[in-house]
Amino acid sequence: MIVNYQLFLVIPPGLEDLALREVELKCPISAVQLHKGGLELEADLNWIIKAHCELKIPTRILMRLTTFKIRDFPKLYQKFSTFKWNEYLSHPEPEWEISCSKSRLNHTGRIEETVKKALAEAMRKQPLGMDWQKKNFGPQTFYIRLVDDNLTLSLDLSGDPLYKRGFQKIKGEAPIRENFAAAFAFEILHDLDSKVTLIDPMCGSGTLLTEALTFFTPLHLRKFSFEEAPFFKGKLVKLETNDNKLPIDHAIGIDLNGELLEKVSKELKENLPITFKHQDSLKEKITRETSVILCNPPYGERIQIQGKRGSFLKEAWEKFIQVDAPLRFGWVLPSDMDDLFSKAAEYRVKSKRHLKNGGMAVTFWIWERT
Repeated sequence: MIVNYQLFLVIPPGLEDLALREVELKCPISAVQLHKGGLELEADLNWIIKAHCELKIPTRILMRLTTFKIRDFPKLYQKFSTFKWNEYLSHPEPEWEISCSKSRLNHTGRIEETVKKALAEAMRKQPLGMDWQKKNFGPQTFYIRLVDDNLTLSLDLSGDPLYKRGFQKIKGEAPIRENFAAAFAFEILHDLDSKVTLIDPMCGSGTLLTEALTFFTPLHLRKFSFEEAPFFKGKLVKLETNDNKLPIDHAIGIDLNGELLEKVSKELKENLPITFKHQDSLKEKITRETSVILCNPPYGERIQIQGKRGSFLKEAWEKFIQVDAPLRFGWVLPSDMDDLFSKAAEYRVKSKRHLKNGGMAVTFWIWERT
């Protein structure tokens, strides 16, 4: 019998529409609801496995376990002490992520204390097996969300955030998160009719390039939390690599940090078609006849730049747009600089989205040559 589960895909706010497009492309399923910060849907275990291996934009996937109205601690204890934990629990001491908003129960510490006591009582009535000790299972994470006295209990199926791919371990000083990089690469490239050379002129450890080149490659380099849950009886089957790829003929990464480029090049070896160049992209023409530039430039926060932030970024903007003149140009900028870069001769703004990157309000721009 096929069992369907209620799921919530956690998405960085501002990327929900791209995440939905990715689901429709890789793991199509009916009745997906788009919310701020995520996608809600119903799917079986096979879909859960496929989604974890193939989707590159979500941060994690949660399984909705129960929802109920709650206004007092005795009822909270009663609900959790009678819940069927054996269907989901793989470790006797899970971790809890609790949030409250506009609810009578608003003390997260006391909520956690009550839930832990209720779970201990439940375990006396429905003892947990010893698999967690024999197989060295790690603690799971359960999410408790209280809004307007409505409590939702969810199980984290992913474990470590999904942007931790396990693919590339060497990082620069201010790397962009992998799921942001995947989303940006997908948006700027997916609708092109022919292959292009993808160039990151300030590439750091090359995350934008590696995510663009592996956007359709299934992920099998790490474990997921659901593999230890009681409802998962099988084995994670290695998915076949399909022929789909973003339209990239070659990728070029340019940076001033030659030592970092050498380390990254050795780590990636011949696995991906990336050429790394140690040079100043603001002083030499970097594009080919058909190229797309995509970059996350330094803002002077964690990576130092010469001169003032506005002057540095203005110089980079004019060089990339006027001298290199790519088919498309995409970069991430602090949102307080939006007015400086809104117009460019012979280019139109193809898209513009507002996000938070490392707590900073940023705008991801894509310009297209007219």
